[in-house]
Amino acid sequence: MKWIHGRAIRSLLRATVALLVPGLALAAGIEDHRRTTRESFSVEVQRTVLPNGLVVLLSPDPNASSVAVWMSFRAGALYEGKEHGGLAHLVEHLMFTGTTRDTNYAALLEQRRARYINAQTGFDTMTFEAVVPAEELPLALWVAGDRLATLPPRIGAAALERQRQVILQERALRDVDVPYGLVHERIFKELYAAPHPLHSGVIGSPDELAAITLDHVRRFAAEYLVPANGVLAVAGRFDPVVARRLVDQELGRLPAGRPAPFPAAPPPIDPLVRQQAEPLSRLPRVTLAWRLPAITHQDAAALELGAMLLTFLTDGAWGMGIGADLEEYTGESLFTMELTVPYDEKASAVAQDASAFLRMLTLREMPLELMTAANLALDRSVLFALDSVGWRAQVLAQHELRVGPEIELTDELTRHWRLEGGQVRDVARAYLKEPHLVLHARPTRPRPARAERE
Repeated sequence: MKWIHGRAIRSLLRATVALLVPGLALAAGIEDHRRTTRESFSVEVQRTVLPNGLVVLLSPDPNASSVAVWMSFRAGALYEGKEHGGLAHLVEHLMFTGTTRDTNYAALLEQRRARYINAQTGFDTMTFEAVVPAEELPLALWVAGDRLATLPPRIGAAALERQRQVILQERALRDVDVPYGLVHERIFKELYAAPHPLHSGVIGSPDELAAITLDHVRRFAAEYLVPANGVLAVAGRFDPVVARRLVDQELGRLPAGRPAPFPAAPPPIDPLVRQQAEPLSRLPRVTLAWRLPAITHQDAAALELGAMLLTFLTDGAWGMGIGADLEEYTGESLFTMELTVPYDEKASAVAQDASAFLRMLTLREMPLELMTAANLALDRSVLFALDSVGWRAQVLAQHELRVGPEIELTDELTRHWRLEGGQVRDVARAYLKEPHLVLHARPTRPRPARAERE
């Protein structure tokens, strides 16, 4: 199962739109290059709160052939508490797959021609996802309800150990055996120093996973995977009247539980610089990372646009590449910038290059053509998501959990167009300073053979 989401499509779109930058002519303002309207992002949504506290979002689309059922909870890694790293992700695995023949939800959905099933855990949320043929909506909603009603007390020791081993293999595939994977782990260890819940990332360290007991799993599920702490988003082809009746039948009868209060987290660390060996990649990389506690949602929007702008500052010339990203989550955000450089670049030179690119964002207003390209990329990302019933359900659930109904969805999805270059610069200047982490990943593999010949 995935445990980090949203970055792959953004990376693809940045690369695509970057090709358009040279052709964008300077004009009177950003809006002159806008190719979308508010109607482009209009989505029909019927919002209801059940008596047990579950927020239900129904988004019917008669043009679709399938329906997506997204069940999200405030139950990400931040809610694990200290010394239980990986608990939320482990609970997600157990609740997604089921533990007995009667609760093997994944197998049951596959037998009924499910087009997509998954679950994912992030910093602050846990989500169970299914896209099924339109006629299988009753089954998908039954699974969503039965998972909460019957599964937690039926989780046994054998299932716990099996999924613990699955997650260790997942860590090996995603962190140990990929370039810069262990660098990613090191960033969490340093930036979120113990006892912060994110100290070992979302997936957890092997030692912490080994210490999780059956009691830990059952208590976490019973406390956080409850209607009052969740959001159900249904998008695709369905009759809203029928869907609402099914939701009441399968989920409305469940005990409410209570909304999870946001856990207090230790303050950010002092500035530090670290070096990490990189055995798999041949190229050095420097990562700059900032924990941003108490950042406003509007300022996070400016930094998201700033991250997109940073990716346009180099087109790969001289072997350089930049990747930047903002991960906004409850109470905080994480901003990262990664600069990959040629093999022979010295650590001191890499740090200077990274600082120079960052200064372009924090010390001056970005050119209009770059602002326009970044806005177009964000538009494309949202429009691609809304065109897919699964991603549309995800957008709806995330908006409810992280923003709330007070802000209209269309305003939220188009907020980046209301930002000016000077705002992005000023917000970046305010937040992208100390304390932060600078991590140098130095290759331990031999120099590439091509470089030796040259």
